[in-house]
Amino acid sequence: MIKLGGRRFFSGTTRICSSFHEIQRFTINDIREKFSKSQPISMVTAHDFITGKFCQDANIDINLVGDSLAMVALGYEDTNEITFDEFLFHVKSVSRGNSKSLLIADLPFGSYEISPQQALTSSIRLIKEGRAQGIKLEGGEEIVPTIKSIVKAGIPVMGHVGLTPQRHNSLSGFKLQGNTVESALRIYNDCMALQKAGVFSIVLECIPNKLAEIITSKLSVPTIGIGAGPYCSGQVLVMADLLGMNGPVDAKKSKFVKQYSNFYELAVKGLESYKHEVSNRSYPESDAHGYKIKKDVLQEFRKMIE
Repeated sequence: MIKLGGRRFFSGTTRICSSFHEIQRFTINDIREKFSKSQPISMVTAHDFITGKFCQDANIDINLVGDSLAMVALGYEDTNEITFDEFLFHVKSVSRGNSKSLLIADLPFGSYEISPQQALTSSIRLIKEGRAQGIKLEGGEEIVPTIKSIVKAGIPVMGHVGLTPQRHNSLSGFKLQGNTVESALRIYNDCMALQKAGVFSIVLECIPNKLAEIITSKLSVPTIGIGAGPYCSGQVLVMADLLGMNGPVDAKKSKFVKQYSNFYELAVKGLESYKHEVSNRSYPESDAHGYKIKKDVLQEFRKMIE
């Protein structure tokens, strides 16, 4: 228990205080409470200050800094190309834009596979330097020792099974997972192992709806679905996908993506309008967009330079 300003706060409180302000930050306990009440959990990715602010102002429960930013923000061909330092830079940016959502950061490819110690070191940097509240990593039973090491250090961990994008080479591409008895059982066993290792939630990606429903019913931690149907405890989408930030309307999209806006088209139209007005000199307008100088100051200035 902590006493601040004459009031007592327990370590599980959702209120974060300083001598200057108080903010309401979503926490792991809030996620557990929503789960216990069967209230759906919202999670959206962000990749910089402004997209983090979008999540904050929309009251998104969990703001994930996902390694998908490698493609949607940096133009890489897949998530495996981004370096840890590049990724950390973006975690810092998102954390500066969002002070309300629970902030979770991916462990990018190459930052945790070598050993549990490497994973713990990377996780600590994301918490200490990136100001994340927890981390997410891909994998099943094989990464249990890694998860235990991170959880033991007091860092919340979110699991990720099914389609694991960092392992797309071994999966022969981005394909539906869990559509055979063998693969469905493997995913189920992975989830049970991750829960036992101490994760606070598990992302289920690109698996059949009914399999996700069964797994969710068997777990005591929430599932967050992406391409896993409506029966999960919550849902996650990449912001660039759901806001239509990626490009033309005929760009290839995953089946599970629902687009809620068309930022790309709006942005291009806005830029075209700007160019048109600059070209015909209708922008800027002298009075509406300009600043004035006093007449006597202008006269004196002219005298000085003539």
